[in-house]
Amino acid sequence: MTHKIAPGIRFKAKLPQENTSKESMPKHPSKNGRLGKVVLFALPLLGASCGSSDWQEDRQGILHMSIPGSWRAIASTSPNDAWLAGSSGEWVHMTHSEGAGTVRRMADQGVLVSDSLAPLHFRGIAVTSEAVIATGIASPAHIQRAAIQADGTVSLPRQSVWVSTDSAAFMDAIIALDDQPLIAMGDPLGTCLCVVRSEDGGQTWKKMPCADFIDLGVPQAMPGEAAFAASNGNLAAQGDTVWMLSGGGASRVYRSTDRGIHWQVFPTPLQQGGQMTGGFSMDFADAQRGIIWGGNWEAKDDRNGRAAITEDGGATWTVVAEDHGPGYGSSVRYQPGSGGRHVVVVGTPGGIDLSEDGGRNWRHFSDSAFYAARFSPDGSTLWLSGNGNMAMVSAHDLGW
Repeated sequence: MTHKIAPGIRFKAKLPQENTSKESMPKHPSKNGRLGKVVLFALPLLGASCGSSDWQEDRQGILHMSIPGSWRAIASTSPNDAWLAGSSGEWVHMTHSEGAGTVRRMADQGVLVSDSLAPLHFRGIAVTSEAVIATGIASPAHIQRAAIQADGTVSLPRQSVWVSTDSAAFMDAIIALDDQPLIAMGDPLGTCLCVVRSEDGGQTWKKMPCADFIDLGVPQAMPGEAAFAASNGNLAAQGDTVWMLSGGGASRVYRSTDRGIHWQVFPTPLQQGGQMTGGFSMDFADAQRGIIWGGNWEAKDDRNGRAAITEDGGATWTVVAEDHGPGYGSSVRYQPGSGGRHVVVVGTPGGIDLSEDGGRNWRHFSDSAFYAARFSPDGSTLWLSGNGNMAMVSAHDLGW
């Protein structure tokens, strides 16, 4: 049977990309914006392939590889291993060792809505010891999961383990706290940001309530407040504590100390109130020290109010690097093991910038532009993904 792409399916980029038009921040959800019945499984496999990777090394020691698609979701499980999920619905598993690499590419056709296909466009990815779980931004918004196989691929077809047919649903990010609890977040549904939790490794999910008149759940969103699916950077975690970053009409930091059940919310000093302003990415070095980065997507050279740090677990924030250092950034990461000193920011077109003092001062490292960055758990390798490309570089070549 031939399936058609469903007319009227909401597939909004939120962050503009090549060959797409820029769209504004989402409005609050409409109660009438519903789609048809969703079949909770992916359609049969389009293709899977495995082959040697073609790396090109530049003068800074960065290994680059061209890979079609837009890649804002990347996770690293070891110095020589990374997973990506991209704009075409494809998942990729990259391994690299002793100068040679392997690329495993996996794709499904899409999510079936009535008799039509909703396109798969992933912006978030998490990897546990058993499975890969990714968030898709098409409407219906969905989370897909697939078990990891011994050969480094995943079992296909992927399973759609959570779906929202609300036309306002837009899932921005996902994080695994350890090997079982996972949290995903998205734009407001009802009166608060959408937060869903899994306690069984991503097999089943439960949406947290909006805490309008109860202690349990997510605080009420402010007008125009949502999130940017820039690099799967809206969530961070240390132990049982989880943080969530919003942007747009308001840019705030949410904190839960019980793995996403109860939440508090704190203001930030980032520029905000515009359609494309606020925090785009966050990270925490430990339970107290964290950094948020963003700016104005429509004025990427603006170096005011686009970065802040905390030393009290996110309750208060101090602006840093005013008028110097990189401008807009879509992904900010601490190097594990650096004691919160080493920080990397990547952006398009900004490139790669590095800090040795926790984000206060910066040195420019490369003009190569990427959407997302992730260190390996031991901090020895930085993996990068962008528009039609990915890369890796050792911490030694970064000067660390």
